[in-house]
Amino acid sequence: MGTSCLEQNAIVEIDGKEHRLHRKITDTCWQLEELKTGLLVTKEHNELLRMVAKQQLTFPGSVPTSKCGPTNFGLSTEDLETAKLRRSYVLAVLDVPNSRQQMEPAIIDVWKRVKQPTKPPGWVSVYRWKTRFQYSKGDARALIDNAFNRGNRTSRYATAVTSICQEAILAKYLKRERSTIQETFEEALLRVMKENELRPDSDQLPMPTRRIITRLIADIPAFDKYSARYGHDAALKRFRYVRGHRVVSAPLERAEIDHTHLDLFVVDDKTSLPLGRPYVTACIDSYTRCILGIYVGFNPPSYQSVVACLKDCFLPKVNLREEYPEIVNEWAAYGVMRQLVVDGGQEFYSKSLEQVCLSLGIEWCAAPRREPWFKGKIERFFGTFNRGIAHGIPGTAFSNIFEKDDYDPSKHAVVKFSTLKWIIRKWIADVYHQETHRSLQTTPARMWASSIRPEDIRLPDGSTQLDAVMGRVYRRVLTHKGVEFEGLFYSSPELNNLRISAGANLEVEIRVDESDIGSIFVVWPKTNSTFRVPARNVEYANGISLWQHSIFRKWQKERDPSNQSPYGWLKAQEEIQRRIEEDLHLKRRRTRMRVARFKEASEKAYTQTGYREATLALPEAVFHPSTRSLTTESGVLESAPAGGFTYQPLVEIEDTGLNFTAMYKKGYEVG
Repeated sequence: MGTSCLEQNAIVEIDGKEHRLHRKITDTCWQLEELKTGLLVTKEHNELLRMVAKQQLTFPGSVPTSKCGPTNFGLSTEDLETAKLRRSYVLAVLDVPNSRQQMEPAIIDVWKRVKQPTKPPGWVSVYRWKTRFQYSKGDARALIDNAFNRGNRTSRYATAVTSICQEAILAKYLKRERSTIQETFEEALLRVMKENELRPDSDQLPMPTRRIITRLIADIPAFDKYSARYGHDAALKRFRYVRGHRVVSAPLERAEIDHTHLDLFVVDDKTSLPLGRPYVTACIDSYTRCILGIYVGFNPPSYQSVVACLKDCFLPKVNLREEYPEIVNEWAAYGVMRQLVVDGGQEFYSKSLEQVCLSLGIEWCAAPRREPWFKGKIERFFGTFNRGIAHGIPGTAFSNIFEKDDYDPSKHAVVKFSTLKWIIRKWIADVYHQETHRSLQTTPARMWASSIRPEDIRLPDGSTQLDAVMGRVYRRVLTHKGVEFEGLFYSSPELNNLRISAGANLEVEIRVDESDIGSIFVVWPKTNSTFRVPARNVEYANGISLWQHSIFRKWQKERDPSNQSPYGWLKAQEEIQRRIEEDLHLKRRRTRMRVARFKEASEKAYTQTGYREATLALPEAVFHPSTRSLTTESGVLESAPAGGFTYQPLVEIEDTGLNFTAMYKKGYEVG
């Protein structure tokens, strides 16, 4: 480090440019010369002092600091004593000419005074200490020997040996197989031996040692070594550094969304057979750590699951305690966020999501590839979520395969899917939102309540408009048949009026809710009009998902290649429903996962059409919507009034308003 003075010919650095104090013009004014350009500038002495105080002016010195010893590091007790001893010799010869005759008497005088070491140092050594002391501008730490000025710095091995060792390191050590230093050393020995076999006896290469291999490996930058052995992405993660983070100051200013696979196997509500691990899509508010919305299902991460989660975020959860009376606390967090942070999943990079963000005034922000810490709040929540929900419950899949041992989660799974949905909602509302968060030093629920007013929460303009905005975008042509989508036709009087006023064949934009293709939204941008248009074959399309429709089409095509049957899809729907019940009893987990996804999508269809499984008269008498049949354990529909059993040929299905004539043999259709 050393010291310097504002004196003539002193070198100073101002704003990254080196200057020399050329001369003093007056008692208070200096003339400085820029070393690179020779430009002369004038500075007042007090101005230079202010620049020193603000660290805008530094004294770089005349030589590199590497030649001055370890001036930037602390010294051990032993090195400190050595530095003080050598400083005594240097101070004695500091003003003495650099010659043996002049320096040796001064060195002897100091040696006699300090009485150490056993013999005085040579004048050449003291001359080197003196030079380093002057270069460092009086820093005694420069008198300690370091790697820059210790011993012979030339390599003892020929260039050919060093090159062979570097090739061995590249071939063995810097590989994803992660060979050891010993294996790399043996590879270098083998390569040198093969090279010597091709050389005459007078030109043999010396055999390398393990030390040269270790030294060459140590010279490789740590990032390059780790990248070669573990991969570039792993190296980026290991050597990352915090460059600052986005500071949020209010709720709904920034939200993070992501998916995870729940570490829990669930079972079917009716058969109690394991279905598999459901997917979870969640969105968290960065400021309050409140969960804005969540989606749980067997749908793999897709735009459909993203939309389902965002809808849960945007709308208030006013019916939560009505649907789940056991939940004690309100789930107050909802609203349209101003910034949405997503990861690299393909479902987040669709034009449909981009239009949703533009329509609702949301800034879409993508996290860098393979940098999960960019959205660390949602990643941390998923860890807490899995530990709070899944771990410890029979059927847990564990987050680490090595924790699993011989535990089979599918055999121990006891949690029903409907129960899991209740558990998740109650855990978020009554546990996660009510526990003190370590970073906030308060609960997320209190943080939300104290930092936002209800009138500041942004909401979508209308639920119908929201469904239109969040549908997946397609381009179609409106003709006299209506709009065709995936083999289905959609038409309405409003569309016909649009054709009359705008043209016979119009290119329109449609928005499709892929979870229910019973109707679509047709957008006419010239008048900014949106029409909800039902399918012509509404009996078939209402309530089914696009994924189910693709299965029905494929099934029907295999059995009726000519596609001549007008009810082909309806028959396929009934056949698949029967097959689903059969496949659910198979032992293949993958089959059960597909069954679970199909059953999840079917629940919405039965709810909307009024056909649902209902128990009649006795618990074992069940109406099957897929086959429209009534069955009982004995095969006969029975009622049990007081006094005995009587047959009832006419049975009213509760909540449907439809009458069905019951046949008295199991499996017969009812009319």
